[in-house]
Amino acid sequence: MDYNSIIKNYTEEEKENIVNLAKANKSKMGLHNEYDSQALNLFFDLWHHHFPNVRQSKTCRGCRKSVCQFFHNIADFIVETAKAVEPVETVAPVKKKAKKSKKAKEVKKHKTLTGALSPTGTRK
Repeated sequence: MDYNSIIKNYTEEEKENIVNLAKANKSKMGLHNEYDSQALNLFFDLWHHHFPNVRQSKTCRGCRKSVCQFFHNIADFIVETAKAVEPVETVAPVKKKAKKSKKAKEVKKHKTLTGALSPTGTRK
């Protein structure tokens, strides 16, 4: 089952709720190494709704990890599709004319026959 078939029946509010809860869950996992209870409950409810034949238990560490990972991926997919749908306005960059420098051109210094640099830039 791909992500489009899963999120096609969600309203924009439900999608936003999943994204927000996934962010909250990720931050709580990073700071306190524990799951956000509200996110965990919603993720398991949605899991049992979409996959009634695949049993997952909140008390099982592997089940929690896989269900949360699945819905974190769903949240990332929702964000990516929302960014792809938004129109991007492109403005043509304004080209600026290069300013001419008032400095005189530097004379390249060449090595003389003895190997020293000549200040005049000529070589004999």
